[in-house]
Amino acid sequence: MNHQCTHRPMGRLDPITGLPNRMEFMASYRPKPGAQLVMLTLSDPKQFDELLRAIGHEHAEDFMRAGAVRLTEVMAPAIDIYHISILSFAFIMPFGAMPDLLHRINDQFNKPLTCGRIPVTADIALGVADCQDADAAFVLRAGLAAARDCRDTGRDWARYNRKTDTAHQRGFLLLTHLTSAIKADDQLYLHFQPKYDMASGEPTSAEALLRWRHPVFGNVPPAEFAPLAEATAHIHPLTEWVLHHAISQAGAWAAKGLRLNTAINVSPRNLARRGFAVQVAKLLNCYGVEPSRIELEFTEGVLVSNDPVVLEELRALRATGIRIALDDFGTGFANFSYITHLPADIIKIDKSFIQKITTDPRAAMVVRSLIDLAHELDYSVVAEGIESEKAYAMLKSWNCDEGQGFYMSPPIDPTALALKLNQAPALA
Repeated sequence: MNHQCTHRPMGRLDPITGLPNRMEFMASYRPKPGAQLVMLTLSDPKQFDELLRAIGHEHAEDFMRAGAVRLTEVMAPAIDIYHISILSFAFIMPFGAMPDLLHRINDQFNKPLTCGRIPVTADIALGVADCQDADAAFVLRAGLAAARDCRDTGRDWARYNRKTDTAHQRGFLLLTHLTSAIKADDQLYLHFQPKYDMASGEPTSAEALLRWRHPVFGNVPPAEFAPLAEATAHIHPLTEWVLHHAISQAGAWAAKGLRLNTAINVSPRNLARRGFAVQVAKLLNCYGVEPSRIELEFTEGVLVSNDPVVLEELRALRATGIRIALDDFGTGFANFSYITHLPADIIKIDKSFIQKITTDPRAAMVVRSLIDLAHELDYSVVAEGIESEKAYAMLKSWNCDEGQGFYMSPPIDPTALALKLNQAPALA
């Protein structure tokens, strides 16, 4: 590689690239005024996995070696390069020389690397962190955070931003705390938002909506923690918690004579686990709930899955009598070719469309046409996000089957919902 690899303890050299490793960086790092750490990542981890599936996992080490060689070709021999992790390299340099060098690095990596005999272009990201008054662990983490920002924004390089990093740290903390929240008795809870028959005004079902009362952060918005869970294995125990408590509540309502369906949001990733339908059936049996009283709502991501397990689980769920709803329709991947063969019963039109129908004639035309098309295909239609009497009246005149939104009711706790429906069961 180059002379920087000599005179180092063997345990501090990376065996693939021959460069000093993270352990050596931690041992040799010293804070320096004016010095900057540059972190280079060769690829996004997900893209790297896709690349290896395309070229073969045996070429992973070729990719790392080629990246190391390319980086050393543009660097002065006196600058030590460290192989920090599989896809990450770091080096320290004076601030004044940095902009020109970063430009040359980007130019060098625009040329394909050779993995075996296969040309591969590395999608690099460059993050910069100040070394003054920063210890080794912090400066490495700051460099990685800056490289992540570089990749997210598409810039040539990015400097460490404490505000952005704080948001990432909060996300990391929420993920680490989610496991204990699932096991605790006083953090996760459900609110329910009713849906109404648009023609009669009678309540038909209630959607279970997860809430998290964090002991430190307070009420964490679902829009913040749900995507974190969705992107990790946390989604499976979290869905189990929701299913358990929502179906239990459905059983309690039924025992009190409240004939109300319960809608539960489920991730497409849950369907990819064989046996999911059996798990739901066991919970229904445990709490004495009729399958026809349950609606499982999936986002459009379920439509683009080519996994046969997903379709098998969907069909198995429907075979029990559970109704399947396609949630947030129109916001993601779904199109008319998908909905012609979708194993589902209900289409929920996303609130981003519904909230425009009173002011945008084109949005109104789209929603009205979609309702007609869905009916022709034997789907029931739910409009979510109804916020005014005018919107409700328009959707009713278009024969939309059910509606949901703050105009009718916000999400409320199960006791308050039962009281509300018993006192005023139908819309005026």
